Amino acid sequence: MQKPFVLVADDNDATRTLITALLHHEFVVETAGDGISAITQLRSRQYAAVILDLFMPLADGFAVLDFLRMERPDLLPRVVVITAAVGRREVERVASYGVHGVVPKPFEVAMLHAKVKEIAGAEEGFEPGGPFISTGMILLLADLLR
Repeated sequence: MQKPFVLVADDNDATRTLITALLHHEFVVETAGDGISAITQLRSRQYAAVILDLFMPLADGFAVLDFLRMERPDLLPRVVVITAAVGRREVERVASYGVHGVVPKPFEVAMLHAKVKEIAGAEEGFEPGGPFISTGMILLLADLLR
């Protein structure tokens, strides 16, 4: 059985590395460091879930959401937006696209993992990092892997 594909679009290398490390056991994780790369990848593959940062170079997360609204509206309910900018205005604007949800940065690893599993499906019983690794430890490991 082939693993589902997940796209992580974020301009922060450490964030992409962390999320990849978190999800790679259950998903094929592809990454994009800017909005243009994300749009290019969204045109070429079917993703079970998309994790999208709002503020990226070349084209921001809203440009990616606009692309999805026009070209791939079926994918919008499978988008999780992760962002440090969680003001009321941004949250309302994101919600207008019909995405799965908004996760503020810094995020809880287990919560993000649960959201991705909810929308994309994965093996039951997997616990990210095992029961003894904290979010801080996973961030440290992601930084070391980078």
